[in-house]
Amino acid sequence: MRSFAPILDWIDTRHDWMRRTLSDWAGINTASTNLPGLARQTTAILKAAEPLQGRVETLDLPPHEVIRDDGQMQPMPLGQAITIAKRPEADLQVLLCIHMDTVFAPDLPFQTTTQLDDNRLQGPGVADAKGGLLVMLTALQAFERSEVAANLGWQVVINPDEELGSPGSRTLLAQCARRHHLGLLFEPTLPDGTLIAARKGSGNYTLVIQGRSAHAGLEPQRGRNAIHAMADAIVQLNT
Repeated sequence: MRSFAPILDWIDTRHDWMRRTLSDWAGINTASTNLPGLARQTTAILKAAEPLQGRVETLDLPPHEVIRDDGQMQPMPLGQAITIAKRPEADLQVLLCIHMDTVFAPDLPFQTTTQLDDNRLQGPGVADAKGGLLVMLTALQAFERSEVAANLGWQVVINPDEELGSPGSRTLLAQCARRHHLGLLFEPTLPDGTLIAARKGSGNYTLVIQGRSAHAGLEPQRGRNAIHAMADAIVQLNT
């Protein structure tokens, strides 16, 4: 019977490195629209992933199309996605995914990390999801130290636009998923530590509502109130 105790002991030796690295990463602002910050984070991730000796690619993503206040479409550039793969010829293939972006804009005051105690850090992206990203890379290094690693191939996909709904990386994620037998995501657990096996989906929609002006006293019937139409649409979408 195999003993994985030495590998688990090795993970324990990485405690201080993981704490320092997570603090450093949380100090890099990676708002989904902060391209310089995402580029810095990408460089940091690639350095941390070097011991895995996998095949690394950085991929440009198509821009995210957003609706301006005037109702016109505007392309918004996105950061690069990262893929790391090893043993693509193995019979069993596993996909591991996580994102590097956060919801914290560069001008928000929450930009630094505080160590609450020996085992807890508080900072932007510590839980969602730079901590998960670090756990994933550390777990992969531990796995590569085991004798069973030769029997399994894996691919990591790290996207920069998850907090936007993954508009640019959606196609990449779908393509990678079809090539693998199972997948793991490294989002946070429930508050009590329970692993999450399934969750609801989500979607983002933009409505462009245009009114028509008319004299409120003489010809109100010729007008169209955009605010009223918007309120009605919100109620209907919520039912």
